Amino acid sequence: MEFEPQLGPGEIADVRLAPLQIGQWHHLKPGDVITMHEAQPAVGIAEIIEVLPPHV
Repeated sequence: MEFEPQLGPGEIADVRLAPLQIGQWHHLKPGDVITMHEAQPAVGIAEIIEVLPPHV
């Protein structure tokens, strides 16, 4: 479901997140839970399942 255009309220899916400022994400590891924002209020929560190095 990673490439679905949107999720409805209460729906769950695997998504790929990219940080706006990568330096703020160095500490994340699988199992961590973060809050997702597009603006205010928060739009969801995410549990980190995999961390990949940035593409240069």
